[in-house]
Amino acid sequence: MGTPYSAILTLIITAGVINVLMGIYALSGRSKVSMVRTFVAFSLMSAIYTFGSALELAAGSLEEIILWIKIQYLGMPFLPPLNLLLIMYFLGMEKYLKRSLRISLFIVPAITLILVMTNEAHHLYYRDIVLRPDTLTPKADLVAGPWYLIAGAYTFGCMIGGVVLLLVQWRRKKTYRFQLVTLLIGLLLPLVGDFFYLGGVTPDGVDPIPVIMTVTSAAYMWALASRGLFHVVPIARDNLFESMRDGVLVLDMEDRLVDYNAAAATIIPELAAPDIGHRLDRLWRQHTDAALLSRDAGGEAMAKASDGADIQEIPWTVEDRSYHYQVRTSIVRNRGGLEAGKLIVLIDITQRVQLQEQLRQMAYYDGLTGVYNRARFMSLGTSMLSEAESAGEPMAVILFDIDHFKRINDTYGHDVGDQALLHIADLCRRALRTEDLLARYGGEEFVIALPGLTAARAESAAHRIRRELAAQALDVPGGELRMTASFGIASMERLADGARTDAVEGAGADAGTKLKRLLKQADLALYAAKQGGRDAVRLAEVGGASA
Repeated sequence: MGTPYSAILTLIITAGVINVLMGIYALSGRSKVSMVRTFVAFSLMSAIYTFGSALELAAGSLEEIILWIKIQYLGMPFLPPLNLLLIMYFLGMEKYLKRSLRISLFIVPAITLILVMTNEAHHLYYRDIVLRPDTLTPKADLVAGPWYLIAGAYTFGCMIGGVVLLLVQWRRKKTYRFQLVTLLIGLLLPLVGDFFYLGGVTPDGVDPIPVIMTVTSAAYMWALASRGLFHVVPIARDNLFESMRDGVLVLDMEDRLVDYNAAAATIIPELAAPDIGHRLDRLWRQHTDAALLSRDAGGEAMAKASDGADIQEIPWTVEDRSYHYQVRTSIVRNRGGLEAGKLIVLIDITQRVQLQEQLRQMAYYDGLTGVYNRARFMSLGTSMLSEAESAGEPMAVILFDIDHFKRINDTYGHDVGDQALLHIADLCRRALRTEDLLARYGGEEFVIALPGLTAARAESAAHRIRRELAAQALDVPGGELRMTASFGIASMERLADGARTDAVEGAGADAGTKLKRLLKQADLALYAAKQGGRDAVRLAEVGGASA
């Protein structure tokens, strides 16, 4: 058979167990609580209070009741200031929590504990403690003394102060509504219960606070374990954090989102308050294929900053707009130097990347046609020739220019001359393979490197381009403009067979020198094509002449 208060006892003991578990959870390091000592102390004091309340309710005599009341006061007076400290830590008010202030917060609780333990000698806390005659089990009537009123006022002051601080932050910190609500529940429910208890309207005069703590402790435990109630950083973010142009994301050690600023919400438009406490991977992948954290980057190169932060540059897309961000990932450490989370800063480098691309275009590409320029062709062509030699594969080059190009400029103007060059570059892109290298060699002259092709196959490719050019007229004011071109071809196998090559360059000639030799032979063949009547393809002979 249970006692008349079995259900209540079960709830109170449950609250005590939850508080013990919260303390263990915080000490284990899994919660990554920044104010872990305060939170563990709060959990311990709550457990002492609730277990003492349960034992008082189950007591069989006045002496037992008095004993368990004293046990309760080992924890109860310290809960309001500890709760206030937690809230101040959470709201980022650490700069106000000087050592002297923290000590002063516990003066009244310490005096209360001493007076309760020695109450029989002075009755300053309880004037009297007597058994009630009309209860099924022993219950005590507590007659308040002068210090009881002082301690009660102090308790209400701490709790109401915490409520006011949280309400002040309500509108400023919309992203932390879940945490604010949890903390407000932990304050308001005990306040309401205390008013009912002091008003004498609770059943059989039972203190409702230990029962209420079942609800508040469960809410704290759930928020702590699943949503990071006190993870990494406090809720309060100063104006600097909010006004930063760079996006800032704060993660805990389980990679759950803890905090972010307004700039981050602009970079990730889907980011909202409900995402606090959840992993960021899903939202991240909507905008980039790059890894969120350095450990997920696999074999990708990751630079290191002087402060130890990992740095990577990633492409970013928001709707149809493209951006580039430099992502700096660093470790957040608590006061003890232990890792508590990760700080991710997203710096917009879109303009810099665009400028770099423009400079690269200017350095590598012809400004008019968009194909490679001569310098870039020489660089890539040298590498291509070296690779072909190493693999024992052939390679050929084609040098060609537009016939009578000066006449086109003189007749139609330079605008049409530019259109003609664009027309030829586009035609060559379509006619060539992806591995072929096309460049504007100068003026109306173009050059093509064809890896893997012999002289005969390169000749076929040149004829194909020549026929396409002759067949595809360019629309110009007043009609159509038909153009022709002359082609000269040189190949590696014919260069290697030439006796003059070894004599002039030596057997150990490098790839750059050999490429220049190929271009010289192709130029001689091009000259022969022009001398032979233009609109023709000529293949360089072994000796440097052409047929």
